Amino acid sequence: MVAVMTWVLPSQVWGASFAATDLQVVGRAIAFMLPPPAPDAIIAIAYVAGNAASRQDADAIAALISGGLRAGRTTLRPRVIDINGLEAGGFQVVIAAAGANGPRLNAAARAARALCVTTDIEAVRSGFCAMAITSEPRVQITVNHAVAAAAGIEFVAAFRMMIQEL
Repeated sequence: MVAVMTWVLPSQVWGASFAATDLQVVGRAIAFMLPPPAPDAIIAIAYVAGNAASRQDADAIAALISGGLRAGRTTLRPRVIDINGLEAGGFQVVIAAAGANGPRLNAAARAARALCVTTDIEAVRSGFCAMAITSEPRVQITVNHAVAAAAGIEFVAAFRMMIQEL
């Protein structure tokens, strides 16, 4: 019964894997990236094709940042992209929607020289994504330095002192 009710609810009711506060933390973290994002940067929200829950999660995340995500002096514009379409590049940051973490996302982020962000700390520990963000019960940012470096992403020294690096 619950599964049926979830299926018929409008997409804006779907709870995103990223909370609004998580996304604020993402914006603040991106502001410390080296090189900084371009003024017209795109933030890709990757989902798994054929996975309705993953697509709903990506759409819910995009709705939370529909007006753009402030990152220092830049406002990143969201674009929901099927994980298979990430190979085309054109983004400087990619958020992993539910189920999108894995080797394909890692390879696409690395090829695009983009920062991969998730709320799944295990994906960062496993080397699938560069940064994990949580904002509850307290802000925690974990960066897999090797994954970030492989994508050509660095952070200013002051930021590196505030995060946990693997």
